[in-house]
Amino acid sequence: MTDTKTTTHHKSHPLTIGVLALQGAYEAHAQTLQSLGAIARLIRTPDQLTGLDGLIMPGGESTTMLKFLEHNNFFEILSTFVKTTPTFGTCAGAILLATCVEHPAQKSLAALDITVERNAYGRQNDSTILKAPTKLPGGPLEMIFIRAPRITHTGPTVEVIATREGFPTLVRSGHLLAATFHPELSDDHRVHQLFLDLIHQKQAQPSQSS
Repeated sequence: MTDTKTTTHHKSHPLTIGVLALQGAYEAHAQTLQSLGAIARLIRTPDQLTGLDGLIMPGGESTTMLKFLEHNNFFEILSTFVKTTPTFGTCAGAILLATCVEHPAQKSLAALDITVERNAYGRQNDSTILKAPTKLPGGPLEMIFIRAPRITHTGPTVEVIATREGFPTLVRSGHLLAATFHPELSDDHRVHQLFLDLIHQKQAQPSQSS
């Protein structure tokens, strides 16, 4: 009876979640979403964003991802999309969501009020698996880090859900979620369930004009 179960799965109207399929482990994200009862749609062009309930931007190489997004006005369309639609960025996806990117600086969607340091843990930690306490119900969370970035600053609206060595690894602000690790490579699906719950919560809110 945990909080992760409070949102019921609507069998007749499953959520449709896009997974940005430019590079990275997008298939693993899709499989996890499907195991949780959602419809996963691989997104490679900006027109495919239409009709989504949410979007996952997976890991990979953020500068390479930016090159893909230069085509068909994709970056600008995605920048508008993430302002209103639930979006979850993992690893390179978290870098793209950040308002500030360092080491070195690079362009981003500037949607989530965090500062991210790229390749912060160096080559010696190319692949690290940790279990750490989390605000999510269900005990310690498995976190798989691969050339992970580090969140060095969070804004006042950002909730920290898990940490590594005192630095945030899983954060949420409104309809946006970001992780510096790879939850799609773990058998622990609580982070993806958190994202689906976040979408249901947003859809249940009365629409407000800003």
